[in-house]
Amino acid sequence: MERSEPLSTLPKTWALKPEWTWTPGGIARNLAVVMDDTGSIVEVVPAERYPEGGEALPGRLLMPGLVNAHSHAFQRGFRGHVERREAEDRGAQDDFWGWRVRMYGLANGLDPEGVRAVSALAFLEMLEAGITRVGEFHYLHHQPDGTPYDDPDRLAHGVLQAAADVGIGITLLRVAYATGGIGTPPAPNQRRFVDRRVEDALTALERLGSEGHDVGLAPHSVRAVPEAGLRDLSAWGGVVHCHVSEQPAENEACVAAYGRSPLGVLHDAGLVGEGFTAVHLTHPMQGDIDRLVQAGGTVCVCPSTELHLGDGFLPMEARTRLPMSLGSDSHAWIDLLREASTLELHGRGVAGRRHVLDGAAVPGSSLAERMLWSATQGGARSLGRPPARIEAGAPADLVALDLRRPAALGVPPLEAVAFAGTADWVDQVWVGGRLVVRDGRHPARTEVLRQADRVLRDVFS
Repeated sequence: MERSEPLSTLPKTWALKPEWTWTPGGIARNLAVVMDDTGSIVEVVPAERYPEGGEALPGRLLMPGLVNAHSHAFQRGFRGHVERREAEDRGAQDDFWGWRVRMYGLANGLDPEGVRAVSALAFLEMLEAGITRVGEFHYLHHQPDGTPYDDPDRLAHGVLQAAADVGIGITLLRVAYATGGIGTPPAPNQRRFVDRRVEDALTALERLGSEGHDVGLAPHSVRAVPEAGLRDLSAWGGVVHCHVSEQPAENEACVAAYGRSPLGVLHDAGLVGEGFTAVHLTHPMQGDIDRLVQAGGTVCVCPSTELHLGDGFLPMEARTRLPMSLGSDSHAWIDLLREASTLELHGRGVAGRRHVLDGAAVPGSSLAERMLWSATQGGARSLGRPPARIEAGAPADLVALDLRRPAALGVPPLEAVAFAGTADWVDQVWVGGRLVVRDGRHPARTEVLRQADRVLRDVFS
């Protein structure tokens, strides 16, 4: 895809001088964050050390780039469409399972160019929301009838190209998918997700990794991969993400088939360890949280999707005992600041008290830091990436938020961002030392929107 103008690159060294910087020691004023042409932070020093060089950012807070740990990029295409129902369906129960059927319609209506174009739209929206890396839980593999493409990784390559075109960092979480439910074959509308063998996911990871891509394994769920297949996948030694206990019906089917919870089955298969992230975990069963804590795993919470689908919400015990990351999942909205505030505020409504994220599992000296940790360092940890901090040696993945607005007036900077901030506060975004968003706008916005609009008009016409 041709960009409307080139993305900016750094000279050999470059300093950003924001009014406030969120450092590992808290909020500091009038620092210079110095980057070099390797895409790393070289040093963080008082701004007077750079009296003339660099770029002053008055009224801005500089913080680590946000990390979106769970995304299905193609699902950005049906935002709003799944909220519309035909007259004959009104009054009938609408839940996750009905939503899933409508999702399959979009999944099977996209050709490879459509997958790339809609993914680029999602990734551009992420960058303009301050997200510098995404964990893409990728399960579109084949043609709609299940026939592999000549390039077996054609759709993965399209998603990776979309990320490269707009300049976002990506960890491709390659999904293994084999069944339509526990003990049931795939439905016709699931065929493009399913490999001939579960182990084909490992082969695909080897191919993609050898090409230099950052990858992880994603057994879709215990609904989609049988127990024997999960054991085969335990040969993978890297990051593992899996949907876990998203729905009560999933738990009931798993107990009926295996006599254990979904997390118990994954644990016994050898997949649950320090590199494991349970996605959703809205309905953990007895002993699951203890098991995940003891294994050193984490949980990825997707508040907007979980609320839009009526899934439920992460229980209080998990919020206080488990390290958390955040995901925009189905992209009902793409705004990790809103996800962070929802994580805390919805928890208050459930618990009937304030300051829900007080647990030691979420580091930070203030509540705002603990909320934003989940949107930054928690996501980096989940994806097996270097810590998302503003310090020497860290990646130069940064977002500058504009606090020169009425909603931030008189509010401490980090509390303003955590409790009132939204994606439209984003002013600049740097990914690996490249300026990809300035004044809240990506240079390729017009072209990305044009291509995605053409695809979606065809799908929904």
